[in-house]
Amino acid sequence: MSELDHHTPEEPASTIESIVGTMFSRLRIIAVDMEKLQKAKEKLEHMQRRNTFFHLLGQDDDGSIYRAGSDMQVLRSKYSLISEVNKKSDEVSEEDVDFEDLSEDLCLLPFEEDRWHGYFKGFQVLTTPQAPDPNENSKCIELTAMLNCEQELKSCLLNGVRCFLIDLSVGTQHDNQSLIVKLREAEISVSKELGFPVASSVMAKLSPRHQFTGGFSTQFRQDGKTSVDLEQGKQIVLSVDRDYSDRCNEDVVYVNARFLIPDVQQFDFILVGEEIQLMVRSVHADHLKCCVARGGVLFAHMPVLFPARCRRFRISYEELEDLTFAREVGLNVVVSHIVGTSQYLDDLEHAMAVMHCDGMRLYARVVLNEIRGCKGELNWATKRYDGFLVELAEPAIMPDIMHLCPDAECFMQLAHASKKPIIFDPRLIDEQKLRVDPAHYYYTFFYPDKYVVSWSPQPKVTGYFRFLQSAIFQQICPQALAVTPYCDRSHTGADSLARAVATASLEIRAVSIVVIGVTTRMVQKIAHFRPQAPILFVSHMRSAEDYVSMYHNVTMLPFRSKCLVGHRRNVFRKAIYGLAYLVTRKLAQQNDPVILVYNHEEGTSFPEKYVVYKLDKTHFASHMAEILFTVDHDQKAQTLKDIEAI
Repeated sequence: MSELDHHTPEEPASTIESIVGTMFSRLRIIAVDMEKLQKAKEKLEHMQRRNTFFHLLGQDDDGSIYRAGSDMQVLRSKYSLISEVNKKSDEVSEEDVDFEDLSEDLCLLPFEEDRWHGYFKGFQVLTTPQAPDPNENSKCIELTAMLNCEQELKSCLLNGVRCFLIDLSVGTQHDNQSLIVKLREAEISVSKELGFPVASSVMAKLSPRHQFTGGFSTQFRQDGKTSVDLEQGKQIVLSVDRDYSDRCNEDVVYVNARFLIPDVQQFDFILVGEEIQLMVRSVHADHLKCCVARGGVLFAHMPVLFPARCRRFRISYEELEDLTFAREVGLNVVVSHIVGTSQYLDDLEHAMAVMHCDGMRLYARVVLNEIRGCKGELNWATKRYDGFLVELAEPAIMPDIMHLCPDAECFMQLAHASKKPIIFDPRLIDEQKLRVDPAHYYYTFFYPDKYVVSWSPQPKVTGYFRFLQSAIFQQICPQALAVTPYCDRSHTGADSLARAVATASLEIRAVSIVVIGVTTRMVQKIAHFRPQAPILFVSHMRSAEDYVSMYHNVTMLPFRSKCLVGHRRNVFRKAIYGLAYLVTRKLAQQNDPVILVYNHEEGTSFPEKYVVYKLDKTHFASHMAEILFTVDHDQKAQTLKDIEAI
């Protein structure tokens, strides 16, 4: 293999620094847009937090008395309950409106629950045309370029989806940037509607290092075409311009081979798939004019083989471009197209370090039913990669039973045991092209943290897999927890605490597990035991938003304060903020059990205690002051005022 700076005498030297500099200059406008959106989100979070604490404690998060500042008025929309009351009577003040009455449900705002005599108790009036899926938080929505997708994004976020996937090898950078911007704008819109911050995690699939053709144009897909017949003698252009990555047709075909073009010569042969052969007629800076020497059927994403003379780099130009793009738009989780070898991963990590992307989390794409062998050849990957995107290959005969070799089973077991997120793509199972053997239920319905759901202009409405997964998971979950061998590998007993929390949530049928902490380690450990109760992570850790929602049943509630407070006051405020979220979103009702996991001792780095609280929707703030930090009977009991004075 030649190095990146290898060049011919007639070409200027191209180092990785110059390549990165060119990418940064081209993508600078993207970073500016994302920074503006991030500042807007942080400003909205700050106002929402102050507004919530005013209703709970009579003062905002900074400890100052609320005086109806101009920034707070931003939160008062035309749908606000206070606005409806003020229209009817100017004598009613905001202090007279109980916090419990603030609802995100616009249909209920003009009415009181008593007027309906409790007829709709336990139900929710929907604002979306479709009913929410009971396991929405287990979905990972794959974003694709769509027109007018803002409403679909808002519906996903309102229903509880917090994990998204985007394929950077499909579409242009402008299209992918627009998707990310629309998602962040939808988060702000939904956040304002709910009254609490909304944070989602997005992972980006990198372009493959080996050469493949692009996808067909939108017109082709709308016409129902999935392939193109290339006849012998036809003129065709191979382009490396990414504008054609999802707009290929019978005349122009995209291939990710920008580094290879300078070494291609006239009359070279290029193999596409196993049948199609192209002869190069002329070489240009960003495309090759070819002639079909041997015809065949061209499908999307077919492998392309260039002459052996072409240089092979340790990393492709498209991968560098994708890493730069992900960095500029704030995506800190990237997925390698293949697991590769240890040397493959070393080269990728080296390139990420040179581009200052070494802080990103690196996942790997794995095709589960293509793993062969029984020698544990992929065991090393479960230690070095940060997570996995597991896909399935289409069987030769459909439908067929999903066959897994011992290496595939061992890989899934080790990935789950290492507490790393597993994102599973079940679309072939949902389309019933593959059937799951009962011996493989754990690998399909229990080990994965999230399940990929395709998002297209014409989605196939089917609930086969989600109903199957939900039913089987509910049967497996208690059994799996009971037979899991007791083994605490932590130095502080964190594994035992996480297991106790998961067990308690099943026994008392907890409606939520609220984790208060700085790092995500305790959340990862609790999610490892697959509790059925949703996990709400309340933290001020900004970087956790990028990946924590990829774990099983986890929703992050950002809590960032601009002032320094003591340990007990910090835990107390995060606890009541999390409970206020559950009450306002109607995720918890009166007397529902909620588990709170938090730091009792100030010196600990992550939670080491949990309590079970029977929710009181009216007095939970004062109850938290007495429950979180208990004292002896002969000492003065902690009260709300005591904690506020700390």
